[in-house]
Amino acid sequence: MDIVLLETFLDVLETRNFNQTAARLDISQSSVSGRIRKLESDLGATLFERGQSGATPTSTGLRFEEHARQIKTSWDQARRSVASGTDYEEILNLSGQFSLSKLVLVDWVLALRARKPELAIDIQADYSEQITRDLAVGLVDVALLFAPRYLPDLQIKQEGEAAFVMVSTHGPQLADVRQQSYINNGYTKSFIRQHAALLPDLSNGTIWAGNEELALDFLARSGGTTYLPRRMALSRTDLKLVEDAPVITQPVFSAVHIRQSHKPNIVLALEALRHSISLRTLS
Repeated sequence: MDIVLLETFLDVLETRNFNQTAARLDISQSSVSGRIRKLESDLGATLFERGQSGATPTSTGLRFEEHARQIKTSWDQARRSVASGTDYEEILNLSGQFSLSKLVLVDWVLALRARKPELAIDIQADYSEQITRDLAVGLVDVALLFAPRYLPDLQIKQEGEAAFVMVSTHGPQLADVRQQSYINNGYTKSFIRQHAALLPDLSNGTIWAGNEELALDFLARSGGTTYLPRRMALSRTDLKLVEDAPVITQPVFSAVHIRQSHKPNIVLALEALRHSISLRTLS
């Protein structure tokens, strides 16, 4: 079975929206539809009910979720097993939720390598749900994410808070923001809920970006307004901070499997993470 089809299915299952999945995967909406139709044809079953409100999983779609995740996990395990044939004795698997990769992931790896240069590091960016499942089955050793799923076997700790601010190519006030060029950003479900409560008139835009890089591409090519991580926003001289727009904050968590939490490499990784955050604030 094509892993790409499964990844697209799992993403739609999370977003409940073909357009949002298209933005997150950086493909067209028609490509998302085509992949889902192909998967449905292969299975001989309908996985989603399509409608104006979005894509609602059918009972078959919900039953297929666990199978899809198991297949993807098996594939990831096989891929990493093959790739691990290196001269390094130890490999540490780190994973960060999209949008955190720009904020702290690279700093974290550099701090860890400075402490233990002989340690091989596999670093991935993914969505919260998949990262949590990878932690549970041992594919990921340490994770950094906005929205962890609390499972009994996971040790989760808040490490900081990330702030998101509104930026625009139009002007520095909310009154300057044009709804037709507003880019919604689905960083997390919590972010989407806060955004809808604070800015209901801007929460049903026609453009959705799955991450800040896509949003920046839209801004560069056609102008508009969106939310970016504050640290990233302040580094952009081509964008104006919308001064009277609300700041949206998201807690940032580390997560490890509880049975792995006292292993030396895990302890070292968490120390390096906290050192990186202390030197370079997330917000």
